[in-house]
Amino acid sequence: MTTIRKKILLTNDDGIRSSGILTLYTELSKFADVTIIAAETQRSAEGKAITINNIIRSEKINITESIVGYSISGTTADAVILGTNILEEGPFDFVVSGINQGLNISNHIVLTSGTCAACFEASFYNIPAVAFSMHVSEKNFFVSPDHNTFQKAAEVSAQIVKELLLSTYPENLAFINVNYPQDVSLETEKRNSFMANKFLDFKPEERQDPRNNNYYFIWGDIVKDIPPGSDTDTLMQKKVSISAVTANLNLNVKSENEQFVDDLIQKVK
Repeated sequence: MTTIRKKILLTNDDGIRSSGILTLYTELSKFADVTIIAAETQRSAEGKAITINNIIRSEKINITESIVGYSISGTTADAVILGTNILEEGPFDFVVSGINQGLNISNHIVLTSGTCAACFEASFYNIPAVAFSMHVSEKNFFVSPDHNTFQKAAEVSAQIVKELLLSTYPENLAFINVNYPQDVSLETEKRNSFMANKFLDFKPEERQDPRNNNYYFIWGDIVKDIPPGSDTDTLMQKKVSISAVTANLNLNVKSENEQFVDDLIQKVK
């Protein structure tokens, strides 16, 4: 009996050549047909921006000697819109975003994240999705580390995706948000975590250019009050955080989303 392989659309916001997406591609390709579509450059922290006042170019390229994908000039949300509507490899059964260079935890960051934006966009096309992110050193927030950095996270991610492909998402579940500590392994404990309201306290940092004109960096320190049981708390304990995210902005999150995550964790232990 022939098994039909599921079709996965894979994207990210760190750029099409980032280590995280390529390492994850290798693991997912072992059991699914995976198509990469991602921004040609770093597009982090742009949220669910959609390009409506500029053209978007898409080009099929050789990302590596063995991996082909679609490079676009737009955002991560644009990637999902193009991927689900114009790619000959579709229609897709599932959308995966990541592995992101840096954590995407708390309501504040999730709404800012391009990684999570891809999954939000997929939910509006009724395609189940999952976002993967991992803690890395500050120097690698915008400069991709080597592929080995993401290897264990990619292996765990593949386990999670395998289970999700066999599952039916609850009605109001937009996507699953998974965040890894830096030293994640296959044995690292996984926790069903609610999202904290805030992870970083952003403020402008003032500098001066050679002409003595002011310019600013937006940067943030970790908030002091971390709610117990939240995604932030879970990562502080160096455990894997798994959260259910809803696209419904009304205050009516259903309990079956939490049960869905509990069941998933039991399956991938």
